Amino acid sequence: MAASGGSEPLGAKAERFLRQARGVRRPHTDDIFVRRAYLGPDEVRVENYLRPRPIAFFNPGAVLRGDVVHVFPRLIFEYYSYASAVGHFEVPVQVLLSGRFSRPVPVDIVLYPTERFDAVRGCEDARAHWMGDGYALFYTAVGKLGEAWKTDSKDVFTAALALAELGEDLRLRRKGLIRIEGRDEEAHIPVKNATFLDGEAFLLRPSLPGIPDTCWRGRLDRATLEARDLEPVLAPEPFEYKVGWSTNAVALGDGTFLVGYHGIFKEDLSYRHGLAHLDGQGALLGVSDYLLAPQGLNECYGDRPLTLYGNGLFIYNDELVWVGGVGDYAIGVFSAPLEAVMARIRPLV
Repeated sequence: MAASGGSEPLGAKAERFLRQARGVRRPHTDDIFVRRAYLGPDEVRVENYLRPRPIAFFNPGAVLRGDVVHVFPRLIFEYYSYASAVGHFEVPVQVLLSGRFSRPVPVDIVLYPTERFDAVRGCEDARAHWMGDGYALFYTAVGKLGEAWKTDSKDVFTAALALAELGEDLRLRRKGLIRIEGRDEEAHIPVKNATFLDGEAFLLRPSLPGIPDTCWRGRLDRATLEARDLEPVLAPEPFEYKVGWSTNAVALGDGTFLVGYHGIFKEDLSYRHGLAHLDGQGALLGVSDYLLAPQGLNECYGDRPLTLYGNGLFIYNDELVWVGGVGDYAIGVFSAPLEAVMARIRPLV
């Protein structure tokens, strides 16, 4: 059954958008972010699992509450199946920005594979939000859906967007799959890279057959986890293989939001990042070129070379702080003056 996102199928909507929406960004990098800290897998200790030392510790969601940052990293303990879980640790924001961690940093696993839809490679790349009485984590669930359900082979799996809701005590309340309106499980398409905006508005990145990955917006019914009214927002440029949303969205206090995006740069296959300025419903108001890109040994050489990735974004004392993955093995903390970031966003409306 074809997804509609309204009356028009998503594929047709994406093709029409790509014909008219390119040319708003340039293949230029102005890396204005200061490298504040790195934290590697050998510098943490998992407290609630038999294996205390992960071999990879990366792609963290982050939430600033008061002067404390709650970090939700992705953890991997072996390469045999590359199965992931999501952990949690908290740290004063000044310690995070200085890198003066008391090592090893204690971490607890708070989200791990329990369902068919995340039972192959687990729970990946959380985007974290504080919802007033607990945390909401969008994550990529890698398991069995659609055609993949017809075999128990661990080499056949699907990626899907899921939402986990945790209490303030970090205990899981529920988790479930996001379902696109008009699609059942047999017509599954991969979806990733989600974050909340205002009310039901949210961002996501569906992967459509034959179409390069593109950033979308839509509306999410939290009760049913049904996504509807999908519209494309940001297109991959000719110098990119694809684009996706990198981070949670940060409210600017005027009803608009900042969110990081990533593009895979064709010239060197690197993951590079910029910032998009959106209204409360996810419409694009302005966008920067790349403002953060891998540099130096720690960032260029990793389990995936030339890769910085997501996932946490917040504002602290007029600084935009990006807490992201480094090389698919570690965490990096980056910051830039908010004023400098906004000055590099070109208005589109």
